[in-house]
Amino acid sequence: FLTPMNTSRQHSYGVPSRCWCGKGVVIFYSRTDDNPYRWFYRCEIGAQKENHLFKWVDDALLDEIRKVEAEQGRIVEEIEDLKSSITQTLEEEVRKQKNSLELGCLGSILWLFGRLRTQE
Repeated sequence: FLTPMNTSRQHSYGVPSRCWCGKGVVIFYSRTDDNPYRWFYRCEIGAQKENHLFKWVDDALLDEIRKVEAEQGRIVEEIEDLKSSITQTLEEEVRKQKNSLELGCLGSILWLFGRLRTQE
């Protein structure tokens, strides 16, 4: 088990794949009275040496869920930013097209007016 003497290098976020020492991680279940049959991750050599990775599987899975929720929140914000940007771009393009159309109509009217005057 992790003790206060352990350093932060033993802590991992999410589901661990390796210990800080580089060794792989194995899943075991607890045989203690306090945590009977509770699954945990442990460094391959952690059973012989105390200062290696130990993490409860349920805690690791909660970390993963929190990570996915945070990523989902970031994606939602990014989608909202993209929607806003697209809306702004479309509005600008509509204004340009409207101004272009108005100038085109005005140009046509002036051209017709000029033709009528020359025919008089």
